[in-house]
Amino acid sequence: MTDAERPARERIQRTLILALGVGAIVFGALLATGPSGFLAQIDQLRSPFGIVTIVVGVVIPALFTVLARLLPMRILLGLVGGTAITFLAIELLWPFVMIDPVLADDATPWIQGINAVHATAAAIAWPRIIGWVYPLIQGPIVALTQVQVRNDATLAAVLDGLGAIIFGLIVCGVAIAMIAAGDRQDAAAAHARNQAALEASRRTREAEQARINAIVHDDVLTVLLSASRESPPAALADQATRALGRVAALAGEDPESRTYGPDEFAAVIRSTAAEIDPIAPVRFSVDGDSPVPAPVVAAFAEATAEAMRNAVRHAGAEGLGVELDVDDAAARVVIADRGPGFVARQVSQRRLGIRVSILERMRAVPGGEATLVSTPGRGTAVTLTWSRA
Repeated sequence: MTDAERPARERIQRTLILALGVGAIVFGALLATGPSGFLAQIDQLRSPFGIVTIVVGVVIPALFTVLARLLPMRILLGLVGGTAITFLAIELLWPFVMIDPVLADDATPWIQGINAVHATAAAIAWPRIIGWVYPLIQGPIVALTQVQVRNDATLAAVLDGLGAIIFGLIVCGVAIAMIAAGDRQDAAAAHARNQAALEASRRTREAEQARINAIVHDDVLTVLLSASRESPPAALADQATRALGRVAALAGEDPESRTYGPDEFAAVIRSTAAEIDPIAPVRFSVDGDSPVPAPVVAAFAEATAEAMRNAVRHAGAEGLGVELDVDDAAARVVIADRGPGFVARQVSQRRLGIRVSILERMRAVPGGEATLVSTPGRGTAVTLTWSRA
């Protein structure tokens, strides 16, 4: 799955986790030296606790710069959330694993300089309530720990605790707000998909009505007109039987399981293209007689219409044409123009027409797929395919 195809929430979470990794590297570099750095304090903690604090506090978060792009989302969030909880346990255990009662040079525990990174990790990986609670509990943890490991540091400890709460709430609030924005974008996309499905259903019903009208005109009325003649043709009885059979088949069909013959499928695409641009040429090739399910026809019709609307809107229908091929194994529709083209990756995610009404619309039906190729100055081609299972 490409980055553009992921839900907005996931894209934002991955970006935030990547930023966490960068933050861990920066804070790790700042917290390496000095009396309150991990290099000076590692020997003041019982082995192997000193090493564990560095691995959990800096090393693993720094790896997020790489893992944010590689791991599946479920595993990535589990790692991020687990690291945040483990870091919290380290904070609580710190006073009990020190070799001496107080830190040398009246220093503060180095992990208190990186707790905002792990508070943000909790806000990304865990439910929203934990994202707010985690920075709030940093205040008492920071203050109580400093009181135990420093001499006469009550006031400074309380101030550092308040600072940890304020800073943690700010960064966590930003992360929570960004994820909420992603949720809203995903909800808007889902609504757009539902609307596209409703529009496709409407088009399918219209196509079905046209199909029924064609049967009535071509079969039923032909039989009635022939029967009204003074000398009906000898094949009238057979024509009447076929007409009744087609009407009976229509009456007994379930709309969801209704099928289209290859010629009917081609007629739907040609009709759809004519509605958008009556002069756009439609080349079609039909080979075989295997039926095409109605949901597949609806997806092709909606995606074709959206692709042509985009071409007319942005390319002025320059060189716009449609090619259709359908046989017993698959169906393919190509909508191409010779307009100005564009760079696909630069299209905003808020532009739902391409993503929802074309790509996702086709991928929503079993065996369906859609691809878009566009080159600046050379036009755009949208290819819709469906393979029979």
